[in-house]
Amino acid sequence: MVDAESLVVWHSMRSHGAPLQFGSVEYLIFLTCAAVVYFALPGVKSRTLWLLAASYFFYATLSASWTVVLLGVTAVGYVFGLLLDRSEHAAGHKIPSRTRGVLVLGIAIVLAVLFTFKYAGFASGALSGALWRLGAGQPVPLIRLALPVGISFWTFQTIAYLIDIARGNQAAERNVLSYGLFIAFFPQVSAGPIARSGQLLPQLATKHRFEYDLMRSGLLLMLWGFFKKLVVADPLAMIVNTVYGDPDKFATDPIVLIAATVAFSVQIYCDFSGYTDIVRGSARLFGVNLLPNFARPYEARSIREFWRRWHMSLMSWFKDYVYIPLGGSRVSPWRRRLNILAVFLVSGLWHGAGLTFVVWGLLNGLYQIVGEWLAPLRERVAGQFKLRPESSIRKVIATMITFGLVTIAWVFFRAESMADAFLILQAMLRPVWTSHTNYALGHIGLSLIQLKVVAVATATVFITEWISGRIDLPGLVYRQNVVVRWIIYQGTVMTVVIFGFYGAQYDAASFAYFKF
Repeated sequence: MVDAESLVVWHSMRSHGAPLQFGSVEYLIFLTCAAVVYFALPGVKSRTLWLLAASYFFYATLSASWTVVLLGVTAVGYVFGLLLDRSEHAAGHKIPSRTRGVLVLGIAIVLAVLFTFKYAGFASGALSGALWRLGAGQPVPLIRLALPVGISFWTFQTIAYLIDIARGNQAAERNVLSYGLFIAFFPQVSAGPIARSGQLLPQLATKHRFEYDLMRSGLLLMLWGFFKKLVVADPLAMIVNTVYGDPDKFATDPIVLIAATVAFSVQIYCDFSGYTDIVRGSARLFGVNLLPNFARPYEARSIREFWRRWHMSLMSWFKDYVYIPLGGSRVSPWRRRLNILAVFLVSGLWHGAGLTFVVWGLLNGLYQIVGEWLAPLRERVAGQFKLRPESSIRKVIATMITFGLVTIAWVFFRAESMADAFLILQAMLRPVWTSHTNYALGHIGLSLIQLKVVAVATATVFITEWISGRIDLPGLVYRQNVVVRWIIYQGTVMTVVIFGFYGAQYDAASFAYFKF
């Protein structure tokens, strides 16, 4: 075993100031001040400087000691962008060898930073464990580094920027302040969405006028995000944390484990999509439109469709910068399947340095490959039951199967270890009639009253989003008379204030994707 005294532990210095978390009143005050000053300033340069200062202030409250890492990666992206831009490479043509060398070096530096902070501890631990099993003498020191907030997002954003320049699809940004704001823009610096330079840079360089409609739609989107985060995701997190924190205690209760696993499926969606709504609404106040990240993913009728609807900015990144360069769908069927597995392997590693994330990623890739193989069998079975492709029953069945497969995969994503994941899956498969149900659902983190509130709120989220996928729901609200509109606004605000979860274990910083 690795002796504790042999560890080399590097800890980050903690910020002594209160963090500006998206779910806090302090953030709303900060956002208001930032917007008021922004529109009071006369031109693009002064506004860019103001937003850049506000963004770094915001980031410093989240990860003060690692702000230098953000600055360093920004400097690398800016300098290498200028170097790549000198080649004057035309879009659609092969990247010249010299340009390719500069690109590879720039990406290598950015990835080295990401690896050092995110994977060095995992790599040193795995190597030390392997040497110990082989009977080697001195184990490898275990490196522990605090993870800078959002590092996976702004490193990927930097890599995309460099590749787009090398491909001739994007000119380098020569204004260092504008480029710095592109990387550090506070609504999306902590957990995305991963922005493309061609989409975000022109918006940041535009002098936006204050528009009441944008402010209204932005605030309404933020309010919806707060509802999903505080009224649904955070209470469900109490159940999930209780069960997944000690799965052995619930090994004889498959009902509880199934409930907690389904709760995590809902929690992670409402947490991450709620965060996305808050930051997209925040950016909209400044006239900036960030990329959408979700499109009702649990309505998907296949795993492939699910990943077209879930974390769309990341999956678009993997498609353009991993899948297509590997050959995409233009290669043989077996090579294409290997490309799919490679994408989801990288996706798993991107989410976390651990075997559970690797298995989660590969499982999602295998789902798609096996789904292709079973397609003829599915059609024959559907034909036997006379289920047409567009029949409502077949759609419901496909949606339920997809949700079940995704939920099983989430077990690996959430479990603390592979042993815990297999224990949970084995217990969930135990026949329900053998369940002892020693721990009633009302005693695993929430009271029965709280469970009822969460159940109603969860139904409200999915019904509302189902309706919004078919009609312009915000537009419908805006068309109502002023009394009805303000009843809706104030009713939603009061619902968040009254039923939002602010218990003893509540932490406004605990957005699920902040740790990635």
